Amino acid sequence: MSSAPQGALAEQINSTGFRRWHEYELARAFGYLGLGVLTIFVALAMLEGVFAAPVRLEGGIRLSLSFLGLCITGWAWLRFIKILVVAESISRQVICKQCQRYGLIRVLREELNQENLEHQMICQCKKCAHIWQLAYTLQYPDARI
Repeated sequence: MSSAPQGALAEQINSTGFRRWHEYELARAFGYLGLGVLTIFVALAMLEGVFAAPVRLEGGIRLSLSFLGLCITGWAWLRFIKILVVAESISRQVICKQCQRYGLIRVLREELNQENLEHQMICQCKKCAHIWQLAYTLQYPDARI
């Protein structure tokens, strides 16, 4: 796998290609999921001996580390969801309407719509030169995250 894409989303897709960008984002998302699963097991293992600890200080340290592990788990879960939602939202829209080619795009322009905080990308098919617009957002009006 190649190194991490840098820069804006349009630059990442244009420099590495959509499929490599998507592959990288999925690997990154599932890396965060793996981190979350690992830290929840560590947090639960630390929590196991809290009340059986012979010294109260040791129990307090275990409880603090367990809480820290649960916080890391929550953070990793939110990162996983955010990355996955963006990658899958974009991947559903990269099919050329004219030639039905998937993922063979060049991003011409990327902009942010300030009204609804929606990111918009103007894309062009590399095969037939058809131009269309992609849109994705990270802001949902009723989101609790």
